[in-house]
Amino acid sequence: MDVSEYETRPALTSTTGTTGLWFTPSGSVLQDRKWSMSFYRTNIDDGQGFADVSLWPVTFAYGIGGRTELFGNVAVIGRIDRDTRPLFFPSTSDGTGGGIVLQAPRARSEWSGNRFGDVTVGGKVNLTPNAPAALALRGMVTLPTGHDEVSVAAPNFQVDAIVSHFNPAVEVSGYGGVIVRGNPEGYKLTNGLRWGVGAAFPQRHSGGFRITTELFSEIYFNDTVTAPAGDVGTDGSPVPTSTVLRAPVVAAVGVTWQAPNGFFLGAGASWNLSMKGREDANIGFENTFRDSKGLQLRIGWHPGARHQNPASRVPPPPPPPPAPPAPPQPPANRPPTVKAACDPCEVEVGRTSTVSADGQDPDGDPLTYQWKAASGTVANPTVRQSPWTAPAQPGQVPVTVTVNDGRGGTASDSVTINVVKPREFVFEDVHFEFDRFNIRPDALAILDEAVTAMQANSTLRLTIEGHTCNIGTAEYNLALGERRASAVRDYLVSRGVGADRLQTVSFGEERPKHDNSREETRRLNRRAALTVRLQ
Repeated sequence: MDVSEYETRPALTSTTGTTGLWFTPSGSVLQDRKWSMSFYRTNIDDGQGFADVSLWPVTFAYGIGGRTELFGNVAVIGRIDRDTRPLFFPSTSDGTGGGIVLQAPRARSEWSGNRFGDVTVGGKVNLTPNAPAALALRGMVTLPTGHDEVSVAAPNFQVDAIVSHFNPAVEVSGYGGVIVRGNPEGYKLTNGLRWGVGAAFPQRHSGGFRITTELFSEIYFNDTVTAPAGDVGTDGSPVPTSTVLRAPVVAAVGVTWQAPNGFFLGAGASWNLSMKGREDANIGFENTFRDSKGLQLRIGWHPGARHQNPASRVPPPPPPPPAPPAPPQPPANRPPTVKAACDPCEVEVGRTSTVSADGQDPDGDPLTYQWKAASGTVANPTVRQSPWTAPAQPGQVPVTVTVNDGRGGTASDSVTINVVKPREFVFEDVHFEFDRFNIRPDALAILDEAVTAMQANSTLRLTIEGHTCNIGTAEYNLALGERRASAVRDYLVSRGVGADRLQTVSFGEERPKHDNSREETRRLNRRAALTVRLQ
């Protein structure tokens, strides 16, 4: 039965505790004297210190009169993991670097540990309870009850306007409002305009599953915040007195299952779209994929929200009578079909894959083919099957084929080929006894690993370098290094590796890898190194 026939419709909580999608509140409220509660794990990353900010709040809400909802959350656990080394250094003009984190300006540690966080309380009023769309006002305050490592450190106030609409197919919501941040002693933080939009679907015929998609942000009124001079991180690095911020723009998607009695659990992911990479913060840093990504979890119970204008719901009018059948038309041209394939569908850069198409026409019309690739090169783009050469850059490349029957009928299909970096081979050094070139038993496993790799990859070539310690004359050690390299080569050849894939070179004592002044490290220089060459 359609949920529009009921005064209560399915609903979920949001991270602040009020009724909503996930991060985005809705204008709907709990029924009178009904309550909800939930437990979240939220994770949003920050470009300052490339900090991973995780909160574990318990939320609650209570409905009053079918128009008002009191809500709140308690961050029972707060965690901040700061990745930069040193912990603090001046931020860049694009809002990344080693400055302070706005959500916890007094955080000074590499890892905060599990700390008690802040408490947020607020209220929401639905101004249009009997209209198709809900218009609501929300106000809330965050109290700095948490540890300095995870707390806002001064009261924050926020007021929003919310507009949302619910129907059996989808729920959409958007909000916008102002946050006013208190300034801890010695700090000058910034206020901002917060906004967000989201949608949840489907609302019926889904087996209890609901997908949420959201986009939310804050526009800072001042892009620079200040901290008092003289503060240092736990590693001794000085905390910058001025930090340039970059407005976050966060996209989130989640899947939630809700039972008929209101119990729900869900998981999702978020991405800070505006967050720059580590290389933008410091020339010595390297970007990592997970910096701007976050994992979201939730579990809770919500008995449902008050349905907008339930009394005015009327059954839909009966469908109009069917139109008389149209006279039969001459047979129309039926479009062809095509199925694209790739072999293999994962290749290294510069290598080839064979793309092929299986086209069929229900009218028996002859088909022409046309291949197009986002990158790389199709050798023969107008034939059914053709080699495709991968580009020099790794990534996923869509390759599309279109067939045409010559009578206006076309069909297309695509395959995605994953282009990967060439495999890297690294082998351990083969060590020898003093003044010896015979292969020790413990080296056979290393050489057998090289044999296996070369048998599996015909493009693999090896340069075998002979090395010695500094005992003896240079001429003697050069000859000893050559004998050691030759011993390794001979073993590999005896295991079936072609001699034309191997070359030897001796460096004698010229290139020590370890300290020659002590025997415990000098013995490690009596070695043969296997250096990989790819053809």
